[in-house]
Amino acid sequence: KGKSLLRLYRDYSLVEHPLLFAAGSVVLIVILGSAGYCLIEGWSVSDALYMTVITLSTVGFGEVKTLSAEGRLFTAGLIVAGVGVATYSFTTIVRAIVEGELTRLRGEQRMKKKIESLRNHTIVCGFGRLGKIVVRELLEAGKDAVVVEVDQKSIEELSRSDINYIEGSAYEDEVLRQAGIEHAESLLSLLPRDSDNVYVTLCARDLNPTLNIVSRTEDEDGEKRLRRAGANQVVAPYRVSGNRIVQRLIRPNVSDFLELAAGRSQHQLAIEEIVVNRSSALVGKTLAESNLPRETGAIIAAVISGRGEMSFNPGANSIIEGGSTLIVLGQKESLEKLSALL
Repeated sequence: KGKSLLRLYRDYSLVEHPLLFAAGSVVLIVILGSAGYCLIEGWSVSDALYMTVITLSTVGFGEVKTLSAEGRLFTAGLIVAGVGVATYSFTTIVRAIVEGELTRLRGEQRMKKKIESLRNHTIVCGFGRLGKIVVRELLEAGKDAVVVEVDQKSIEELSRSDINYIEGSAYEDEVLRQAGIEHAESLLSLLPRDSDNVYVTLCARDLNPTLNIVSRTEDEDGEKRLRRAGANQVVAPYRVSGNRIVQRLIRPNVSDFLELAAGRSQHQLAIEEIVVNRSSALVGKTLAESNLPRETGAIIAAVISGRGEMSFNPGANSIIEGGSTLIVLGQKESLEKLSALL
């Protein structure tokens, strides 16, 4: 029986897992001790188990029954083995806790350094249902994102993922600085309450005057307050979702096309905005002279000048200005070619 137990102990590879090995050692010595008393003294299983436990725990209770000379020798050996196993188990547990904590700290340090090195990234305040969708979309688009969250359940979920995050309140300037707000391109305030989003917007605008801030709201009054606080764009998720549902009912084909162009399918068609580099060789030329649609296959749907003026469906004589933005539609390969030319 002893050989079978040792073989089972070895076959389950407990030695490869220190905590399991320590727990297995305790269970094994209890089983061997109980079996020893049963064989040497002829005791019942309950008496043998009780004697083994009080011997290993060294609590000082009296013997269950009078021990024979062989029984005393066995007890002495059991005490020595029990102390060794207890010492090993305690050391293993403490080491596992310390190593786990060190691993966590090293991971936090690596993530902190990574966040410090980020430039033109997006800070997402809030990791609720909307925040999770936004972060996933950003990462799929190849954008760098840092989440600021204070809820412990969300923090635990973030710690199990590869998402960069800072634990703390988005109200605090130091937390926003840790998220790299000075070097960020955008900040999304997606907290549930409008008052929270207003305060976060005020703090973010104060720390980075050029930051692009997009905030969530639930009513029209909240939208006005957020814009006064410094938000560049305000989004009402429920209103947007309701509008999209109605559009899908009324104009299903248009909705399918927009979903397709927004990149939410496996097709290669997409709508993109491309900023014209001021040093581009095409600056100053007309669309006809540049021959962009024919060379790239992309459709130029609109042009937004550096002053923010939009020209829809620009004509062949429209001049390409440096710093302007083209809204283009086409295959992804076409858009990449157009971006390279501009």
